[in-house]
This record gives sequence, C-alpha cells and structure tokens, in this order.
Amino acid sequence: MVHDGGPITVVVADDHDVVWIGLVAAARVGTGRPIRLRGHATNAAALLQLVERQPPDVVVLDLVLGDGSDPGDTVARVVAAGCRVLVYSVLDNPRLIRRALAAGAHGLSRKSEPVQVTLDKLRQVAQGHLLLSTEILSMIDGDADFVRARLSDREREVLVLYVSGLEISQIAQQLYVTENSAREYLRRIRAKYSEAARPASTKVDLLRRAIEDGIVPPIQPR
Repeated sequence: MVHDGGPITVVVADDHDVVWIGLVAAARVGTGRPIRLRGHATNAAALLQLVERQPPDVVVLDLVLGDGSDPGDTVARVVAAGCRVLVYSVLDNPRLIRRALAAGAHGLSRKSEPVQVTLDKLRQVAQGHLLLSTEILSMIDGDADFVRARLSDREREVLVLYVSGLEISQIAQQLYVTENSAREYLRRIRAKYSEAARPASTKVDLLRRAIEDGIVPPIQPR
C-alpha cells in the first residue's frame, strides 16, 4: 500500500545496533515527511513477529542477518504482510540482491551512503517508487550465474511498449501486427519468465523483470 500522509512507520532488521541508533538519530533531525522508527529486529524471525503484529509502512532490511536467513524468503513474507522493503546493505553480493528483488524488494540503499540519502530513499519507497540504480543493475547483469529469460528482439519490443502503458491494440498498431499476435508475444514473455523461475503474472511484475534485465531503465523519482 502506498503511504500518502502522516509519519512513515519503519521497522529495521539489522544485527548491528549502530545502524538502528544512527537511523533513529537521523530521523529526528531530518527534513521531509516524518519517519517514526517503531522497532528493531536482529534476525528474520523477530522481524516477522514485529511485521505480523503491526505492519509498518516500510521495512529496512540488511541482506545478511546473523541467523543466516534467506533474504528472498524474508522479503516475500514482509511484502505479503503489506509492507514495502528498502534493502540496506553493503550490496556486494549479486545473488542476494537478485533474491531480494525477485521476492519484491522496492529499493536498495548502500550503507556507505550518507544516512540522509537513505532516509530520502525510504520516503520515496513509502510513496510507491521503485528504486534501482544502474550500478546495481550492472552488477546483476555482470553475474554469470544470473538466469534471465531469453527474449527475442520482438518480445523485448512488446515488453517495453506494454510496461510503458500501451494497450494491446496500441501495441499491435505500432508494431504492425494483429492484436492476437501481440497477446501471443505477451504470453510467451510470461512463459519464459516463469520457466526461469521469475514469474511475472501482472504488469507490475513485468515492469520489475524488465528493469532487472536492463530492458527498460529504472524508474526515477520525480
């Protein structure tokens, strides 16, 4: 759910107390929409208890917690509870980044960034933005283990037009194909992503896959 007013409620999952202390202090003096840090968890189980008891607007999640939990599983459960997720990490592991993004994480922030930059990203994520930098996408793209859906040139064209907001009839007109052909291309695109264990049943899912694969650029906040 997109947050549209009042303080943004946040739960932090990180096994270093200094992260929690730093974010709390920065939120008190920062400008912009107020941020209320409501809880701190050091492992996935404790995080899920906090989230399921009272879902916050945003969960700030370190990719590597002390319990060795899978960030993909954690993100999926947090998102299912109705929260948005800002990954907050050193971001040096493409495999874990992929797991978090595939599970529905909404943004990424490096721990090396100024804390106010992270808080700004947190506000953007709460407003419904999807934040993925070209640096992160390049890191994923350069990982030889990344299994991506092998789309044809025409399928990529259809995907770009579809996630850009065009209807099937408009896509067909622009590419000089029938509407049935345009629908078939979309069916193939979804099938290929499903075969790659990256399902994309909705338009939002397809947009996320297109961003992950570098087919369309990341959405920049206005």
